[in-house]
Amino acid sequence: MNLLAACRFAHFMAAMLAFGASFFLWAYCSDGLRRSLSLAAWRIVATACVVVLLTAVLWLASESASMTGDWSDAYDPGMVGAVLADTAFGNAWISRLILGALLVALVFGRHGRWDEVAILSAAVLASLALVGHAAMHSGVEGVLQRVNHALHLLAAGAWLGGLIPFLMCLSAYADPKQRAAAVSAMAQFSFWGQFIVAAIVLSGVANIALISGRPPIPPSTPYRALLVAKIALVGVMVALALFNRFLLGPRLAPGAAALPALRLTSVAEVALGTVVVALVSVFAMLDPG
Repeated sequence: MNLLAACRFAHFMAAMLAFGASFFLWAYCSDGLRRSLSLAAWRIVATACVVVLLTAVLWLASESASMTGDWSDAYDPGMVGAVLADTAFGNAWISRLILGALLVALVFGRHGRWDEVAILSAAVLASLALVGHAAMHSGVEGVLQRVNHALHLLAAGAWLGGLIPFLMCLSAYADPKQRAAAVSAMAQFSFWGQFIVAAIVLSGVANIALISGRPPIPPSTPYRALLVAKIALVGVMVALALFNRFLLGPRLAPGAAALPALRLTSVAEVALGTVVVALVSVFAMLDPG
């Protein structure tokens, strides 16, 4: 279970980073700023895409072993093939492995096509809604649950993954030639971020309703306790995002006085978001009772 949780964590983080970073460069950056950030961003996104594919394979192997309780089945071709062919998880995972391989090929084969990378990485991230608790219902309710969870994942990726190029823009601010473009990109991320955060909160509430049908208070089971911890951390992240949006952001345009504080709060958001993903990686394997 510990190995599977670690694999899930790395997979979630890499998928969110690949989507959020590529979407930031595509949607918010000017051509000049995009060119300036592209090499460093490509290294980060390319690494994330490779991690997505490798952990997808490891996740499949771990699931194969967990179904029998025998770790030798993790690398047994017959058992892995049976999981892929005969289980709902395996059927969904075939498409995820294909998408992951296509994403790696795209990143290494079409350097700088951030629009294409963002779209394909969005498909990779959203397809996680086909497995786990999000796939516990069937029929219309099941479709709604998967669509809602996919929205939740994409919004979370756009926020958490987008913070990395946001921090890169803070560094680009030091270059007078890039300052205006960097401020513009950060301002757009901050403006649209308030709607992204709203989508995270609303889809998260809907997820809780669809999975357990009741509030997680009192935290009487491990699942509910970890879910409450996640909600509390997300609340702190939202407070920091609002602080950046309405207090620090407006002070950045006329000068660099708010730069150190904005960098500190953004790093804090990344750290808190990482802990949130770690919590999700664990409680998503527990009984949502």
